[in-house]
Amino acid sequence: MPAPQNYSELQTFLAAAELASFSLAAKRLGLARSTVSAQIQSLERALGLPLFHRTTRHVSLTAEGERYAARAAVLVSGLEELNAEFSQRAGRVAGRLHVQMTESIANTLVLPRMAEFLRAYPDLALRISLSERAPDLAEEGIDVALRLSDNKDSAYRYKRFGQVSFVMAASPAYLARFGVPRHPNDLLRHQTIDFFDADAGRPIDYVLVKGREKITVTADGDLAVDNARAGLTCALAGLGIYEDFDFLLRPHLQEGKLLRVLPDWKRPGPAVLALYPSGRQNSAPVRAFLRFLDGVLGPALRPVRE
Repeated sequence: MPAPQNYSELQTFLAAAELASFSLAAKRLGLARSTVSAQIQSLERALGLPLFHRTTRHVSLTAEGERYAARAAVLVSGLEELNAEFSQRAGRVAGRLHVQMTESIANTLVLPRMAEFLRAYPDLALRISLSERAPDLAEEGIDVALRLSDNKDSAYRYKRFGQVSFVMAASPAYLARFGVPRHPNDLLRHQTIDFFDADAGRPIDYVLVKGREKITVTADGDLAVDNARAGLTCALAGLGIYEDFDFLLRPHLQEGKLLRVLPDWKRPGPAVLALYPSGRQNSAPVRAFLRFLDGVLGPALRPVRE
């Protein structure tokens, strides 16, 4: 069992060994690169042997470093499991948890309920990152990534909370002025608030399904946004017809600020997944956060009523 004073050095060493980089290890651990280098040098002095080959651009494990990393990983993992076991027996969930979420899920569904999670686990230090990109969990030190995606990366374990759908809506003022479309092709005569896909370099077309009928309408309106909050703001201001995830539009539909458009035509959306590294399935903080998400996302992912 590693001595308490060496535990952080072992964690730093294992991160650098896994990532083959002091800089990436520093990024994952939230440390300065100089701190990572100093901790590894301290460990090497204590052992009396070099653990890494160093060049100006790369680091790699020595033969002794590879053997030490294999044994150290077992010891650190065992200590983490031991601490988690006894913390749970005492009714505590302690430690650090780094969560990444898409902005739409975070600001609409999860963050408004986050006080409940923090009250339930006061000994847990939580870091939240918002990003629309798919993360490298290991490189960035992310414990849980909550994504809107059907791509279940085989490198990670995942938990599925449900599936979202797209809803098309407009403000009562817009519909009173320009009329209500009855068929997807009517969208060509309306102002749509298109969503711009930066990767594709163009707005996303509208794909609408009714039974076995499927119609694609080209997004060629005069207004395009690349942010869901901006699109919603434009729709509420009466600037056009907007399509987005049902959970984002639901409150405004319930309040009458927006009205459904083409309600008989559907477009299924992606699944809501929590991804986490395979080595974290027994982590008490990860399990606690997944239970919290169950309670938050279950009711929120119900379909919008007609």
